Amino acid sequence: MAPAQPIRILIADDEVMMHNLYRQVLETNTAGKHGPYELTFCDQGEAAVSAARKAVQEKRDFAIAFLDVRMPPGRGGLWAAEELRALSAATQIVMVTGYSDVDPKTIEQRVPPSDRLLYIQKPFHPFEIRQFASTLAARWEMEQRIQELQQGLERLVAQRTAALEKAYAELEYRATHDDLTGLPNRATVIETLAKELNRSGRSGRSLAVVMVDIDHFKAINDAHGHLTGDAVLAEIAGRMRLLVRPYDTIGRFGGEEFLLVIPECGHEDAVLVAERLRAGVADQPIALDGQTLPVTLSVGVTWADGAQTHSIDTLIAEADQALYRAKESGRNCVRLNTPG
Repeated sequence: MAPAQPIRILIADDEVMMHNLYRQVLETNTAGKHGPYELTFCDQGEAAVSAARKAVQEKRDFAIAFLDVRMPPGRGGLWAAEELRALSAATQIVMVTGYSDVDPKTIEQRVPPSDRLLYIQKPFHPFEIRQFASTLAARWEMEQRIQELQQGLERLVAQRTAALEKAYAELEYRATHDDLTGLPNRATVIETLAKELNRSGRSGRSLAVVMVDIDHFKAINDAHGHLTGDAVLAEIAGRMRLLVRPYDTIGRFGGEEFLLVIPECGHEDAVLVAERLRAGVADQPIALDGQTLPVTLSVGVTWADGAQTHSIDTLIAEADQALYRAKESGRNCVRLNTPG
């Protein structure tokens, strides 16, 4: 078990005799069940405030401060108490005075809160100081322990919350993306198409839809195995992702087919994008396990004029028809299906 931390006590009094009294009472006694007392002595209010400021900077606040109300020729304990309270809300202040004209209510008003302010009048019995110190030390350590437990609980809650948020993000990602390619899955790309189609209808701007199919993909699987086929899918997906705009959405539609949604794009620009995808794959064979595989794409393009009404099923069917025409035309080409 770690040793108890010292209970730091600040003592400000202009009389050396009082310093000796505090030292005799407190240095020869520990705080009982608590850590030992660590005493700091000052003879002026300014020095007490400087010591308190340094303690706060070092993150070693004083647990208790015994402040004499009057410490000529400098500033007294009441001023010092106000300054200490501004520096640390936790320090427990005990005002000490031998003058009967000091009003405790005035002190309480100037140095709130009242539950952290005590008052003792000279002359006092050493036992009173010992009891004050012991009681306030116990309270300080209890509050420090509660604060540590609260901070630990807050850290635990933050860690658990972060873990849950991470797990939720991972689940959401897995629910919306294809495991193999990392692209949005079929449901996600169709949902994106629905949103963009609605936006196109409101804005009157065109929307292009592109269907992409890997040519002779079954032959690749049959000749090289499904692991190679998976690698080809992942490589082509990565290339196509880099060839579209950040706000375009390309997703895996199923098997070796991909669907690209291009907002604010007419059929001419869509054909150029489709051709860029086709060339980005055909012009650079895929290198796998020391061999290169020439792979090509067939691409079908359709588009929706924002001024007309189109359905998701119609657009996908039109893109699919254009893709079929590209297959019939010998593959490795782009075909446009203009909506009727």
